[in-house]
Amino acid sequence: MADPLNELRQKIAIAMRVLAMQGCVSDILGHVSARIPDTDEMFIRCRGGNERGLIYTDVQQIRRLGFSEKAGVMLDGFMVPQEVAIHGEIYKSRRDVNAIVHAHPYASLICGVAGLKFRPVVGAYDPTVLAIAARGVPVYPRSVLINSVPLATELIAAIGTANCCLMKGHGITTVGSSVEGAALLALRLEKLAQITLELSRLGKSSDISAEDMDFFGGVIRQGISAFVPEGDKWIWVHLVELLRDGVGIPQDL
Repeated sequence: MADPLNELRQKIAIAMRVLAMQGCVSDILGHVSARIPDTDEMFIRCRGGNERGLIYTDVQQIRRLGFSEKAGVMLDGFMVPQEVAIHGEIYKSRRDVNAIVHAHPYASLICGVAGLKFRPVVGAYDPTVLAIAARGVPVYPRSVLINSVPLATELIAAIGTANCCLMKGHGITTVGSSVEGAALLALRLEKLAQITLELSRLGKSSDISAEDMDFFGGVIRQGISAFVPEGDKWIWVHLVELLRDGVGIPQDL
């Protein structure tokens, strides 16, 4: 019988590799976590062991920590992330969140520094990207390392009830009900940032019409499942297959 906790660790490791493959995280900067059901603990990507960078993450780097673990300490040879408070404090404050991604993607960084606003400029090209723009992306205005509870509390206040946040001069944080959901949201937010950045370079853009916004109302409210019931599942399977054909997945994943 499969061990559900080990499966959860495997999901986090695979998500780290997918995010790295897609350029949403790089080298050793960024982390994914998941709430351990019915506990005040989480699994989170730590640094150590056979450390080769995020794209080579395996289950040994996915460690079990309490929500109030101290930043930067060494536990069993693994370093707790400096920004572990992002994860622990969000889990404490939002029972709807089961997974969190914190990343430093380039286009999102530039959009934040330049003060570029995410607009609903695409429709059928990718309705999930439209949904992010339509819902709005809150901005955390400071570029500090979120390495304390007070700073994490500031970030949580900025996020509010949203599922993603642009962190000016820093990166992004996304949350979801599953590891796959939080990771896909991070990838889609970065895609929106790439589109926004390119349009700013061209010096021209326009929002889609109100009529077309109404057409995609279902996706804005409930995600890709409004059009393709198993869309997120299939997209995730596709990304994992790309990963298998690229850097590969260790046997224990």
